[in-house]
Formats: sequence, C-alpha cells, structure tokens
Amino acid sequence: MAVKKTASSNKAKAADAPAPKKKSAAAKGAVRTETASKTTTAAAPKAGPKKAAPAAVKLTATQSELLTRIGGSGETGYRSEKKAETRTIEALRERKLIKRGAKHKESGNFHYQISNAGKKFLDTDKSASSGSSASAAPASGGNA
Repeated sequence: MAVKKTASSNKAKAADAPAPKKKSAAAKGAVRTETASKTTTAAAPKAGPKKAAPAAVKLTATQSELLTRIGGSGETGYRSEKKAETRTIEALRERKLIKRGAKHKESGNFHYQISNAGKKFLDTDKSASSGSSASAAPASGGNA
C-alpha cells in the first residue's frame, strides 16, 4: 500500500537531520581566489601589447639655449629678469627639464635649476653635436 506523506512528517524529518553548513565568507573568498588564480595563470603566457617608448624631447634653439644657461647657473639657480623668458621657462618646466626653486625676496622672481632629465638632455645634445662636428672635421681636413 502506498503511504501518503503529510506536511507534519516532512517537518519531523527536517528537525532530525542536521542543518547543512553554510560556507563562511573566508571560505568563499578562498574559493574565489583559487578560481581567480587559475584564470590569471592561464592568461599569464599571453603578453599584451607593449607600450611605446616616450617620444624624445624636441626643443627650439631658444629653449635649448636657455636650458644651457640654466644648467650653467650653479647651485643658486637661474633667475630670469626678462618677462619674455617666462613662456620659454614654462615650456621647459612642462617637459620637466627644469625645476622651480625658491622665490627671490626682492624681485619676486623664482630661481630655476636644471633637473636630472635636463642634465641628461644636455649630455645627449652635446654628444650628438660633437659627434656630427667630429665626423665633418676629418672630411674637410682630408680634402685640404
């Protein structure tokens, strides 16, 4: 014979059986990190596109001349007395070739010093100009 189940018998069985344990937040996090690490290790061999190298700094003749003056000014820094130079100085600051120092108390102008990037630029500029003039000198000397 078939026994008909009632609602009361289901409640009795549920009370006798232990309740299923819920996963703690730490356990859930561990499961997520395992799956995340599996996906990252699978994606690790794939290399993304390489970033392009930053473009070389190009300066006008006036800017490079001012940069050499600032570089030769020494520890105290270069203080611009000419208002016309401020735009050139700001262009060099945007390129991070010079840095602004302390303000001169009497005139209100700032002292500007050359940065490490500016020193590197001057070194490469000098080597490039000396290399081209050195290669031109033997050619003219050989013809004489």
